[in-house]
Amino acid sequence: MKFTIPENIVIAFLQDNFGDIKHTSTGEIRINSPFEDDNKFHMYVNPEKGVVHDFKSGYSGSFIAFVGEFLEIGSRAALSYLIKNYSGRNEEFSMENYVEKVHELEIPTGLNWLRDSTTGVIARQAYHYLTKRNVPLNVIDELGYVFDSNSVFNKMIFIPFYEEGKMVYFVCRDFTDKHYLRYNFPPLLNSKNFVYNIDKIEETVFIFEGIFDAFMLKDQVGTAMLSQHLGSEQAIKILDRAPKNIIFVPDNDETGEETLDSNIKLLLKFKPPSIDLNIMVYKIKKGKDFADTGDNHIELKKCKEWKRLDLENVVENIFRR
Repeated sequence: MKFTIPENIVIAFLQDNFGDIKHTSTGEIRINSPFEDDNKFHMYVNPEKGVVHDFKSGYSGSFIAFVGEFLEIGSRAALSYLIKNYSGRNEEFSMENYVEKVHELEIPTGLNWLRDSTTGVIARQAYHYLTKRNVPLNVIDELGYVFDSNSVFNKMIFIPFYEEGKMVYFVCRDFTDKHYLRYNFPPLLNSKNFVYNIDKIEETVFIFEGIFDAFMLKDQVGTAMLSQHLGSEQAIKILDRAPKNIIFVPDNDETGEETLDSNIKLLLKFKPPSIDLNIMVYKIKKGKDFADTGDNHIELKKCKEWKRLDLENVVENIFRR
Protein backbone atom coordinates (compact mmCIF):
# COMPACT_ATOMS: atom_id res chain seq x y z
CA MET A 1 0.00 0.00 0.00
CA LYS A 2 1.20 3.52 -0.85
CA PHE A 3 0.11 6.92 0.40
CA THR A 4 -0.22 10.32 -1.15
CA ILE A 5 0.67 13.41 0.81
CA PRO A 6 -1.55 16.50 1.34
CA GLU A 7 -0.72 19.43 -0.90
CA ASN A 8 0.30 21.76 1.92
CA ILE A 9 2.93 19.26 3.10
CA VAL A 10 4.31 18.89 -0.43
CA ILE A 11 4.60 22.66 -0.85
CA ALA A 12 6.12 23.17 2.59
CA PHE A 13 8.79 20.54 1.95
CA LEU A 14 9.71 22.02 -1.43
CA GLN A 15 9.92 25.53 -0.01
CA ASP A 16 12.16 24.36 2.82
CA ASN A 17 14.53 22.35 0.65
CA PHE A 18 14.55 24.13 -2.72
CA GLY A 19 13.74 27.73 -1.89
CA ASP A 20 13.10 29.15 -5.34
CA ILE A 21 10.08 27.30 -6.76
CA LYS A 22 7.77 28.16 -9.65
CA HIS A 23 4.02 27.58 -9.91
CA THR A 24 2.56 26.68 -13.31
CA SER A 25 -0.86 27.66 -14.63
CA THR A 26 -1.95 24.00 -14.35
CA GLY A 27 -1.22 23.79 -10.62
CA GLU A 28 2.15 22.05 -10.81
CA ILE A 29 5.32 23.20 -9.07
CA ARG A 30 8.65 23.44 -10.86
CA ILE A 31 12.01 23.07 -9.12
CA ASN A 32 15.59 22.57 -10.26
CA SER A 33 16.41 18.88 -10.56
CA PRO A 34 18.57 17.68 -7.64
CA PHE A 35 19.75 14.75 -9.76
CA GLU A 36 21.31 16.78 -12.58
CA ASP A 37 23.06 20.09 -13.15
CA ASP A 38 19.90 22.13 -13.61
CA ASN A 39 19.04 25.81 -13.35
CA LYS A 40 15.97 25.85 -15.57
CA PHE A 41 13.44 24.14 -13.26
CA HIS A 42 13.13 20.87 -15.20
CA MET A 43 11.51 18.91 -12.37
CA TYR A 44 7.71 19.10 -12.14
CA VAL A 45 5.80 18.22 -8.98
CA ASN A 46 2.04 17.72 -8.98
CA PRO A 47 1.03 18.39 -5.35
CA GLU A 48 -2.54 17.23 -5.89
CA LYS A 49 -1.62 13.81 -7.28
CA GLY A 50 1.60 13.49 -5.30
CA VAL A 51 3.74 12.62 -8.32
CA VAL A 52 7.08 13.89 -9.64
CA HIS A 53 8.63 13.93 -13.10
CA ASP A 54 12.08 15.23 -13.95
CA PHE A 55 12.47 16.12 -17.62
CA LYS A 56 16.22 16.57 -17.13
CA SER A 57 17.17 13.14 -15.74
CA GLY A 58 14.07 11.12 -16.60
CA TYR A 59 13.31 10.45 -12.93
CA SER A 60 9.62 9.76 -12.31
CA GLY A 61 7.69 8.52 -9.30
CA SER A 62 5.61 9.34 -6.27
CA PHE A 63 6.42 12.35 -4.11
CA ILE A 64 7.16 10.09 -1.14
CA ALA A 65 9.67 8.09 -3.18
CA PHE A 66 11.26 11.33 -4.36
CA VAL A 67 11.68 12.59 -0.79
CA GLY A 68 13.23 9.27 0.20
CA GLU A 69 15.63 9.47 -2.73
CA PHE A 70 16.49 13.13 -2.16
CA LEU A 71 17.18 12.63 1.55
CA GLU A 72 18.73 9.18 0.96
CA ILE A 73 16.54 7.61 3.63
CA GLY A 74 14.15 5.43 1.58
CA SER A 75 10.40 5.70 1.08
CA ARG A 76 9.28 4.31 4.44
CA ALA A 77 11.46 6.68 6.43
CA ALA A 78 10.43 9.54 4.12
CA LEU A 79 6.76 9.07 4.97
CA SER A 80 7.53 9.24 8.69
CA TYR A 81 9.80 12.24 8.14
CA LEU A 82 7.10 14.20 6.32
CA ILE A 83 4.47 13.41 8.93
CA LYS A 84 6.76 14.36 11.81
CA ASN A 85 8.11 17.58 10.33
CA TYR A 86 5.27 18.97 8.24
CA SER A 87 1.86 17.54 9.15
CA GLY A 88 1.28 19.92 12.06
CA ARG A 89 1.62 23.11 10.08
CA ASN A 90 -1.87 23.49 8.68
CA GLU A 91 -3.83 20.28 9.12
CA GLU A 92 -3.57 16.94 10.82
CA PHE A 93 -2.37 14.09 8.62
CA SER A 94 -4.17 10.76 8.61
CA MET A 95 -2.78 7.85 6.58
CA GLU A 96 -6.20 6.31 6.11
CA ASN A 97 -7.35 9.33 4.13
CA TYR A 98 -4.57 9.21 1.56
CA VAL A 99 -4.39 5.75 0.03
CA GLU A 100 -2.75 5.84 -3.39
CA LYS A 101 -3.23 3.28 -6.15
CA VAL A 102 -0.10 1.33 -7.07
CA HIS A 103 0.77 2.06 -10.69
CA GLU A 104 1.26 -0.91 -12.99
CA LEU A 105 3.66 -1.11 -15.91
CA GLU A 106 1.93 -0.52 -19.24
CA ILE A 107 3.69 -1.93 -22.30
CA PRO A 108 3.58 0.51 -25.26
CA THR A 109 1.33 -0.34 -28.17
CA GLY A 110 3.20 -1.05 -31.38
CA LEU A 111 6.03 -2.91 -29.63
CA ASN A 112 8.00 -5.27 -31.89
CA TRP A 113 10.94 -7.49 -30.89
CA LEU A 114 14.05 -7.39 -33.03
CA ARG A 115 14.68 -11.09 -32.39
CA ASP A 116 11.46 -11.83 -34.28
CA SER A 117 12.24 -9.83 -37.40
CA THR A 118 14.53 -7.12 -38.74
CA THR A 119 12.68 -6.75 -42.04
CA GLY A 120 10.53 -3.77 -42.84
CA VAL A 121 11.55 -0.11 -43.08
CA ILE A 122 11.25 0.78 -39.37
CA ALA A 123 12.77 -2.49 -38.16
CA ARG A 124 15.76 -1.97 -40.44
CA GLN A 125 16.19 1.61 -39.18
CA ALA A 126 16.18 0.45 -35.56
CA TYR A 127 18.54 -2.45 -36.29
CA HIS A 128 20.91 -0.24 -38.29
CA TYR A 129 20.99 2.33 -35.50
CA LEU A 130 22.05 -0.32 -32.97
CA THR A 131 24.65 -2.01 -35.16
CA LYS A 132 26.09 1.36 -36.16
CA ARG A 133 26.66 2.03 -32.46
CA ASN A 134 28.38 -1.36 -32.15
CA VAL A 135 25.80 -2.87 -29.78
CA PRO A 136 26.51 -6.64 -29.47
CA LEU A 137 24.17 -8.83 -31.51
CA ASN A 138 23.15 -10.91 -28.47
CA VAL A 139 22.00 -7.70 -26.79
CA ILE A 140 20.10 -6.54 -29.87
CA ASP A 141 18.13 -9.80 -29.72
CA GLU A 142 16.82 -8.71 -26.29
CA LEU A 143 15.62 -5.30 -27.52
CA GLY A 144 12.61 -4.08 -29.44
CA TYR A 145 11.27 -1.00 -31.14
CA VAL A 146 7.96 0.85 -31.01
CA PHE A 147 6.09 1.71 -34.20
CA ASP A 148 2.83 3.48 -33.46
CA SER A 149 2.25 7.07 -34.56
CA ASN A 150 -0.11 7.63 -31.62
CA SER A 151 2.45 6.56 -29.03
CA VAL A 152 4.89 8.87 -27.21
CA PHE A 153 7.40 6.03 -27.68
CA ASN A 154 6.98 5.89 -31.46
CA LYS A 155 10.20 5.07 -33.35
CA MET A 156 12.18 4.41 -30.21
CA ILE A 157 14.36 1.47 -29.17
CA PHE A 158 12.59 -0.50 -26.40
CA ILE A 159 14.90 -1.65 -23.57
CA PRO A 160 13.19 -4.00 -21.07
CA PHE A 161 14.06 -4.50 -17.40
CA TYR A 162 13.34 -7.85 -15.78
CA GLU A 163 13.19 -9.04 -12.17
CA GLU A 164 12.84 -12.76 -11.55
CA GLY A 165 12.05 -13.12 -15.24
CA LYS A 166 9.15 -10.65 -15.15
CA MET A 167 9.26 -7.35 -17.05
CA VAL A 168 9.01 -4.56 -14.48
CA TYR A 169 10.26 -1.46 -16.29
CA PHE A 170 11.61 -0.19 -19.59
CA VAL A 171 13.53 2.66 -21.16
CA CYS A 172 13.00 3.91 -24.71
CA ARG A 173 15.66 5.64 -26.82
CA ASP A 174 14.99 7.64 -29.98
CA PHE A 175 16.71 6.19 -33.05
CA THR A 176 15.62 8.92 -35.49
CA ASP A 177 17.15 12.00 -33.81
CA LYS A 178 13.79 13.71 -34.39
CA HIS A 179 12.14 13.28 -30.96
CA TYR A 180 12.15 16.21 -28.55
CA LEU A 181 13.31 13.68 -25.93
CA ARG A 182 16.20 11.31 -26.59
CA TYR A 183 14.97 9.04 -23.80
CA ASN A 184 11.48 8.34 -22.52
CA PHE A 185 10.26 6.36 -19.53
CA PRO A 186 7.04 4.78 -18.24
CA PRO A 187 4.89 7.43 -16.52
CA LEU A 188 4.44 7.41 -12.72
CA LEU A 189 7.07 4.72 -12.13
CA ASN A 190 10.26 5.61 -10.28
CA SER A 191 13.26 4.70 -12.43
CA LYS A 192 15.41 4.54 -9.29
CA ASN A 193 13.52 1.46 -8.11
CA PHE A 194 14.79 -0.68 -10.98
CA VAL A 195 18.10 -2.23 -11.96
CA TYR A 196 18.85 -3.17 -15.54
CA ASN A 197 20.22 -6.73 -15.87
CA ILE A 198 19.52 -7.48 -12.19
CA ASP A 199 18.79 -11.15 -12.96
CA LYS A 200 22.18 -11.53 -14.67
CA ILE A 201 24.33 -10.11 -11.87
CA GLU A 202 26.59 -12.75 -10.36
CA GLU A 203 30.27 -12.29 -9.45
CA THR A 204 31.06 -9.06 -11.31
CA VAL A 205 28.93 -6.10 -12.36
CA PHE A 206 29.84 -2.79 -14.01
CA ILE A 207 27.79 0.27 -13.01
CA PHE A 208 27.38 2.94 -15.68
CA GLU A 209 25.46 6.19 -15.79
CA GLY A 210 23.56 5.52 -19.01
CA ILE A 211 21.63 2.51 -20.23
CA PHE A 212 23.42 2.46 -23.60
CA ASP A 213 26.76 2.18 -21.82
CA ALA A 214 25.46 -0.81 -19.88
CA PHE A 215 24.45 -2.95 -22.81
CA MET A 216 27.57 -2.24 -24.86
CA LEU A 217 29.27 -5.03 -22.90
CA LYS A 218 29.55 -8.46 -24.49
CA ASP A 219 29.93 -11.49 -22.18
CA GLN A 220 30.03 -9.15 -19.17
CA VAL A 221 27.19 -7.72 -17.08
CA GLY A 222 26.56 -4.00 -16.90
CA THR A 223 23.81 -1.99 -15.26
CA ALA A 224 22.88 1.69 -15.25
CA MET A 225 22.00 4.33 -12.66
CA LEU A 226 19.81 6.07 -15.29
CA SER A 227 21.16 9.42 -14.09
CA GLN A 228 24.30 10.75 -12.48
CA HIS A 229 23.31 9.41 -9.07
CA LEU A 230 22.85 5.86 -7.79
CA GLY A 231 19.47 5.32 -6.11
CA SER A 232 19.09 3.75 -2.67
CA GLU A 233 16.79 1.01 -3.95
CA GLN A 234 19.17 0.33 -6.83
CA ALA A 235 22.07 -0.04 -4.39
CA ILE A 236 20.09 -2.43 -2.18
CA LYS A 237 19.02 -4.62 -5.10
CA ILE A 238 22.56 -4.84 -6.49
CA LEU A 239 23.97 -5.79 -3.10
CA ASP A 240 21.24 -8.40 -2.63
CA ARG A 241 22.84 -10.29 -5.51
CA ALA A 242 26.06 -10.50 -3.41
CA PRO A 243 28.54 -9.73 -6.20
CA LYS A 244 32.26 -10.04 -5.51
CA ASN A 245 33.33 -7.16 -7.76
CA ILE A 246 31.51 -3.89 -8.43
CA ILE A 247 33.17 -1.61 -10.94
CA PHE A 248 31.96 1.96 -11.37
CA VAL A 249 32.43 3.43 -14.84
CA PRO A 250 31.76 7.18 -14.54
CA ASP A 251 31.29 9.42 -17.54
CA ASN A 252 34.44 11.15 -18.68
CA ASP A 253 33.36 14.62 -17.59
CA GLU A 254 33.39 16.88 -14.56
CA THR A 255 30.07 15.64 -13.22
CA GLY A 256 31.08 11.99 -13.51
CA GLU A 257 34.17 12.71 -11.45
CA GLU A 258 32.28 14.76 -8.87
CA THR A 259 29.55 12.17 -8.24
CA LEU A 260 31.77 9.06 -8.18
CA ASP A 261 32.64 9.15 -4.48
CA SER A 262 29.09 9.97 -3.37
CA ASN A 263 27.70 7.07 -5.42
CA ILE A 264 30.20 4.62 -3.94
CA LYS A 265 29.56 5.88 -0.41
CA LEU A 266 25.83 5.40 -0.92
CA LEU A 267 26.49 1.82 -2.01
CA LEU A 268 28.64 1.19 1.06
CA LYS A 269 25.91 2.62 3.27
CA PHE A 270 23.74 -0.39 2.44
CA LYS A 271 26.48 -3.05 2.22
CA PRO A 272 25.86 -5.95 4.62
CA PRO A 273 28.91 -6.92 6.73
CA SER A 274 28.68 -10.46 5.36
CA ILE A 275 29.59 -9.39 1.80
CA ASP A 276 33.28 -9.46 0.88
CA LEU A 277 33.19 -6.76 -1.77
CA ASN A 278 35.81 -5.30 -4.09
CA ILE A 279 34.94 -1.85 -5.39
CA MET A 280 36.88 -0.63 -8.40
CA VAL A 281 36.79 2.21 -10.89
CA TYR A 282 37.36 2.12 -14.64
CA LYS A 283 38.29 5.47 -16.18
CA ILE A 284 37.33 6.11 -19.80
CA LYS A 285 40.22 7.37 -21.91
CA LYS A 286 38.35 8.39 -25.05
CA GLY A 287 34.89 9.88 -25.53
CA LYS A 288 32.41 11.17 -22.96
CA ASP A 289 30.98 7.80 -21.94
CA PHE A 290 31.62 4.10 -22.47
CA ALA A 291 29.23 3.90 -25.44
CA ASP A 292 31.37 6.48 -27.25
CA THR A 293 34.41 4.21 -27.08
CA GLY A 294 32.81 1.50 -29.23
CA ASP A 295 34.33 -1.10 -26.89
CA ASN A 296 32.45 -4.23 -25.82
CA HIS A 297 34.75 -5.43 -23.04
CA ILE A 298 36.52 -4.05 -19.97
CA GLU A 299 39.61 -5.80 -18.60
CA LEU A 300 39.57 -6.07 -14.81
CA LYS A 301 43.32 -5.49 -14.66
CA LYS A 302 42.69 -2.00 -16.06
CA CYS A 303 40.30 -1.17 -13.21
CA LYS A 304 41.72 0.50 -10.12
CA GLU A 305 40.70 -0.23 -6.56
CA TRP A 306 38.64 2.57 -5.05
CA LYS A 307 39.94 4.03 -1.80
CA ARG A 308 37.96 6.33 0.44
CA LEU A 309 39.47 9.80 0.39
CA ASP A 310 39.00 11.18 3.87
CA LEU A 311 41.13 13.03 6.42
CA GLU A 312 42.33 9.82 8.07
CA ASN A 313 43.58 8.38 4.77
CA VAL A 314 45.20 11.66 3.74
CA VAL A 315 47.16 11.87 7.01
CA GLU A 316 48.14 8.20 6.73
CA ASN A 317 49.43 8.68 3.18
CA ILE A 318 51.44 11.74 4.20
CA PHE A 319 53.29 9.84 6.95
CA ARG A 320 53.96 6.90 4.63
CA ARG A 321 55.95 9.12 2.25
